[in-house]
Amino acid sequence: MDMAERSHSTAPIRKPTLSIRTRLVILALLAVVPLMFDRVRLLEQSRVERIDDAAQEALELARRGADGQREIVTAAKVLLQVMARAYVGMLATGTTCNFYLSDLVAGTPWINGMTIVGADGRVRCSTNPSAIGVDLSDRPHIQAAMETREFVVGNYIIGRMNRKPTFAAVYPTQAIDPSVQAAVAMTVDLQWVSALIASLERRPGSSVLLVDGQGTVVAGDPGRASWLGRRINETPLFKQISIGDHGTVRGEGLEGVRRIFGFVRVPSSDARLVVGLNEADVLQRIDREILVAYLQLFFFGLLVLLLAWFGGERLIVEPIRTLARTAERIGRGDLQARVSRKAWAREFVPLTAALNDMAQRLADREQELRAANRHLQELASSDALSGLANRRSFDARLAADWQRAGKLNRPVALLMIDVDYFKLFNDRYGHVEGDVCLRRIGKLLRETATGEDDLPARYGGEEFALLMPGVDVDAALNTGERLRGAVEAMCIAHASSPQGQVTISIGVASLIPGVAEDAEHLVEAADTALYAAKRRGRNTVVVHDAIVLAEAS
Repeated sequence: MDMAERSHSTAPIRKPTLSIRTRLVILALLAVVPLMFDRVRLLEQSRVERIDDAAQEALELARRGADGQREIVTAAKVLLQVMARAYVGMLATGTTCNFYLSDLVAGTPWINGMTIVGADGRVRCSTNPSAIGVDLSDRPHIQAAMETREFVVGNYIIGRMNRKPTFAAVYPTQAIDPSVQAAVAMTVDLQWVSALIASLERRPGSSVLLVDGQGTVVAGDPGRASWLGRRINETPLFKQISIGDHGTVRGEGLEGVRRIFGFVRVPSSDARLVVGLNEADVLQRIDREILVAYLQLFFFGLLVLLLAWFGGERLIVEPIRTLARTAERIGRGDLQARVSRKAWAREFVPLTAALNDMAQRLADREQELRAANRHLQELASSDALSGLANRRSFDARLAADWQRAGKLNRPVALLMIDVDYFKLFNDRYGHVEGDVCLRRIGKLLRETATGEDDLPARYGGEEFALLMPGVDVDAALNTGERLRGAVEAMCIAHASSPQGQVTISIGVASLIPGVAEDAEHLVEAADTALYAAKRRGRNTVVVHDAIVLAEAS
């Protein structure tokens, strides 16, 4: 063996510099570490997006609040127009207006009170009797309405006694009749601010402020009552929100807490509605996720070793398969599918939470759609003017009750009700007063229907119906007389009626379904009785059985 061969045979065998496990760890680090850095970058970007989303949310909440004010101003204008028109008619007929004011305001909780101010500036009538005779001629909103002959909304004020914010709205009667110089005014609670505050009660650290054009706080959170009346015109917050009609800002609130603010100029005023969301609460979750991501980078070497030890099948492939199976079930329409809680890698926790959250949101959305469908069905079965059942709902219920009564051999009673001379009422007083009259009669009908199965309905136009399953003719007659007397007791003026007021005629029928009879037989019987009541001079109740006996004799 020569020297060259000996040297080659004795050369040491070179061992691999890195073991396979080390190489796998390095490959895993090279594959995952960039992803982790990218995740941190995305989280940082998400933080910025979260701030932008919170700002838009605050702005949207402020806009909703302003929309609430706009709706109240619109409703106030409509009510004042109704009262102004009614007052012009009352002056012509010599009718007092106090009762009508109270009746119009009843059931409207956001109205503090309503008054009618004469040409001399003194209160002619009011829902507050002690205010009659008070001179309001120095009030700017009264003067503006009298001069411009247009609807006027006054500035926000804070009540001296109850410390609650209100505003005044005025409508001149000259807009209805130039010869009548008076104004109808009302004071309105800012209930929309309370509703907005209530919607934010579950948001820790949130705040709501209503600031007028001079920088005075006129409304806010109940827990910050000391802010009411406070001037904040020199604060950085007011300087930022006063430069535009709407927008978003970030900064410290009045008590030094950093918030994300959205502000909107309130319609018909120079005030700004400001909604603030606690910045720390908004960023709490994303900041925690960013911290976790940095900690994961620090301990990633140890995590990779553990993943290599336990194997990718258990920690990576199986969770992905489980998530895929759950996503597939959700895609097939199983919105109750959820990913079970297992000891998976932390990276899969956000995916699990997101998938479960998506499934929950889809399930919630499905419930909302069902609720919306139920609400649409209710709207389809109700009369918009009176709030009673409409003709379609009445016909369906009549058919069902008639069929059930036939099986049980029990009577079904029906009252057909017609407002006497209603066309003449509309021609004389206008459709707005006609609608008010129909609503009041509908309310009495609802109060009269005390039976558990009774169904009051608006049959059409000025005609109403009351379906009373299981009620005999005597009880139905008593109910009809009670309703007729209640309408008569309301004393609604009707100059075109022989009685001088609004009255009703009622036809009563109570039948036990026969074998070959359908529900129309009962309607025809009640209609026949109603026409008989009209022939007898109206403002009366006629029973169908009495008509049959009279014709037979």
